[in-house]
Amino acid sequence: MRDYYKVLGVEQDATVETIKRVYRKLAKEHHPDLHPGDKKAETRFKEVSEAYGVLGDPQAKEEYDRLRFGGHPTYGVKARPVNTEIFVSQTMEKLYEGGHEEIQGHLLRNIPKIREEIGVIRKVTKSKIGYDAFKPKIVEEHAREAFAGWIDEDMIVRRSKIIHVALFNLINQGAADRKREQEVDKLKRRLESAWEEGQVAGYRDALEMFYQRNK
Repeated sequence: MRDYYKVLGVEQDATVETIKRVYRKLAKEHHPDLHPGDKKAETRFKEVSEAYGVLGDPQAKEEYDRLRFGGHPTYGVKARPVNTEIFVSQTMEKLYEGGHEEIQGHLLRNIPKIREEIGVIRKVTKSKIGYDAFKPKIVEEHAREAFAGWIDEDMIVRRSKIIHVALFNLINQGAADRKREQEVDKLKRRLESAWEEGQVAGYRDALEMFYQRNK
């Protein structure tokens, strides 16, 4: 797992105020609005926002420190239940629902944005199949490109916090060996994918609700 202390350039014992101050400085420096089209700045912005989602939350930071550096002597890994995949699947379902709710809710609260996205989708669809129709696959393929333009730092920080809390809970339940970094990273990627798939579905479903009435 990425070393979030190095990402932000702070020490492990940095105060909450210091972590927040450093994060705000880095987020401002690398904000996509200041670097249009700069993929490196966009990536760096997402990295510092993800790091702050963990280190900026005391509970998530404590779990992260235990994972990276070990905890107090009484803290131990629980024995793995018969099938930890049950816990993983349940968590992924919740993350999918969370991603779906985030994007669908964001769009339903911003009707002008939905209309704007529908206009883009109509153009994309016509260019691909020659006529206007709601094609879920085309909408889903375009979703991540659309997200790049309007998912803000608060959404990235919130997503990071939710995913890491889920990850730490699953590790505590024995779904991954905290001593095996590749195993932890693989589980984290699965959780991230569930959230992202939910976001794509939320985008698709929000647009579908308004597509026909905006002809």
